[in-house]
Amino acid sequence: MNDRRMEFRVGVVVFATVIVGGLLATVYDPLPTGWLPWGRATYRIGIALPEAPGIGPNSPVRKNGILIGRVNSIEDKGEGVVVQTDVETDRPLLTNQVPHVRTSVLGDATIDFVTSPSNVPPQPLADGAVIPGVVAPHPLEAIAKLGDLQEDFAAASRALERAGNEVGDLAARINKAFGDETDSGRVTRLLDTTEQAMSQFAQTMTAMNEIIGDVPVEVRRPDVGQPPAINQLPGVGQPPVNQPPVNGQPAPVGPAPIEGQEMRRRIRQGLYEMPDAVREARITMQQFRGTLELADKNLRNLEGFTEPLGEKGGEIAATLIKAVEGLDVLVQDFTVLVRALNNREGTIGRLIHDAQVYENLNRLMCNANTVLIRVDELVRSLRPIRDDVRAFTDKIGREPGRIISGAVNPSLTK
Repeated sequence: MNDRRMEFRVGVVVFATVIVGGLLATVYDPLPTGWLPWGRATYRIGIALPEAPGIGPNSPVRKNGILIGRVNSIEDKGEGVVVQTDVETDRPLLTNQVPHVRTSVLGDATIDFVTSPSNVPPQPLADGAVIPGVVAPHPLEAIAKLGDLQEDFAAASRALERAGNEVGDLAARINKAFGDETDSGRVTRLLDTTEQAMSQFAQTMTAMNEIIGDVPVEVRRPDVGQPPAINQLPGVGQPPVNQPPVNGQPAPVGPAPIEGQEMRRRIRQGLYEMPDAVREARITMQQFRGTLELADKNLRNLEGFTEPLGEKGGEIAATLIKAVEGLDVLVQDFTVLVRALNNREGTIGRLIHDAQVYENLNRLMCNANTVLIRVDELVRSLRPIRDDVRAFTDKIGREPGRIISGAVNPSLTK
């Protein structure tokens, strides 16, 4: 083996290695492949950011953790930047997907598209669109902000000190409330006041016994179902009585306040009328029960209508979802059709937007119309020949022997 053949083989191995490396780089996407002639097709999406920490050319662009493109360039816009990214064509982005710039601890940054909820149906982003983005804080910034919390910790310690002082004051107040061995506190005085209140409560219960108990009091019970007239109640419908002045102040004009035995008598009379009110309430509840039964009957009838809908709810929902998906596909196809019609390079687009194409088509139609007229005239001129041929073939078909007789004796032909 001579040196020339050895050099040729080494060159072939190096060339093959370069080709295989380029193919691996294209297939597994470790590098941007848009510049390669066999690389994947991309479209341009701009991201407006207030800043771009760690972002540079060829920075990865991901969606749901999947690499879908690379950063092409960064444009300075004064108050912010616009990051131009090249996204693979088979990786569509929607309007509800917001780019987030996330920086690792080592300073490497990636752009992740995160889907956010939206009330408007999302639309695919067009080539050259510019959308706003969000810059996530750097992980080390959170650690740096701990130094800013020193004053907050100091304020918290002072607040704890004030809380301790207030607890001490509370203990002093409790000691003052319960008192000590030589002086009675507020709790003792509170117990004395409670004893007096219990005495007043006993008097109140005695008055209640006079009202509710079996004390003989003359009370006229009204007829069943007929409440007493308003003007028959004591103190109602009577003319106002001028009360004597109290402490030099003129007394209000009106009936005298009801106290003592009269008040208890009225309360007892109201208790006597209570059974009638309960009876009327019972009648009302019976009528209401009938109304509820009618409502229950109507609900059962309605259940017979809604139960089949509930059993086939899944099928109805699936049918609606298929209809919506079909409508979405129809809208997308219609969008493609409209774009094709608006394309000036297409046949229909040139026919719509280019006047010369329309003139050529019109001229072609005029020429075709002229040719058709001439063909019609030719057909009309050939019509007598067609009639003669038809008459000749008809005679031959009826009397085929005339051909032979005419050939033998031409004078006998008519």
